[in-house]
Amino acid sequence: MNTAAHNLSFQNLIGEHKAFLEAKRIAMQFASSDLPVLITGKVGTGKEHFAAAIHHKSARKNEPFISINCSTQSEEQLEYELFGSAGAIQKAARGTVFLDEIWSLPRGIQDQLLRAVDSQPAADGHARFICATSIPLTDIIEKKQFRQDLFYRLNILSLSLPALSERKSDIPLLIQYFLSHTGHHLHIDPSVYPLLEQHPFEGNVRELKNTADYMAAVSSGSTIHPHDVPPDVQNGLLAKSSKKKSKLLTLMEKEEFIFILESVKALNEKGEPASRRILSELSKDTNTALTPQQVRNRLDYLEKKDYVSKSRGRAGTKITMEGLDFLHSLQKQMIQ
Repeated sequence: MNTAAHNLSFQNLIGEHKAFLEAKRIAMQFASSDLPVLITGKVGTGKEHFAAAIHHKSARKNEPFISINCSTQSEEQLEYELFGSAGAIQKAARGTVFLDEIWSLPRGIQDQLLRAVDSQPAADGHARFICATSIPLTDIIEKKQFRQDLFYRLNILSLSLPALSERKSDIPLLIQYFLSHTGHHLHIDPSVYPLLEQHPFEGNVRELKNTADYMAAVSSGSTIHPHDVPPDVQNGLLAKSSKKKSKLLTLMEKEEFIFILESVKALNEKGEPASRRILSELSKDTNTALTPQQVRNRLDYLEKKDYVSKSRGRAGTKITMEGLDFLHSLQKQMIQ
């Protein structure tokens, strides 16, 4: 149980990408409510920071904010920390209980939490619950490992946080912010940014902060240069370049990829979803008819090359800047 003071406000949530700003706007609205919040997002996207900011802006800001990571403790520990005589629900009083990685909550604890949520409505002066998960709870429910009724009790106000790969334009801003908090007066050479922007950052903002800390530690002067970038970031660029040159495409593959990329680009520009089903339907009117499974295989290949990005929900597949370059290259090859 973490009862340390969380002074994170919305001002400390850094980003200017529209997806991030929209998540921030919704979270600020949630601060005026007492209803439970479910925050979803990949590891390192800042779920606890958003939860703390919601608490800090709410009427409960002077009450405790208690954070518990459900994935790092045994069932006995969780039961004690949540429901014991000095547990989180008692300690939080009129404050906020934040349950991180709730997908891993043991079934027995889920039963007790359901009873607690039902018997202690936040509006009556009890603790408010904010939960977070890096794994979609619907997937856990399908495996019969999470109570569906508990999911609906907790998923009243839902907030989805974008991955760093979805807002790479924020990388320079975030790096500068992190470096300014290292205790060193450091500048960053503009040539460093392309190195960072090509890296997948599967650990998201948390990994980016680690990168900033590394660069601050190894930098020998007042300016950070490309050779100060962590080796895994530099090696990743070399591996990616090598991988993209490793396979020669057949004529049929080129035609299929041109069709898919042109279709995704056109659907993106119209603001329409580019799903496997839609791409398969569109292909029936061409010489490259593809089944949904074939479309999926082609999209998987393109995603591995960073030519497209796939997201859940209505947004579907998006073509990347690298994908546009690849498309133009293929179109030129077909003309020659």
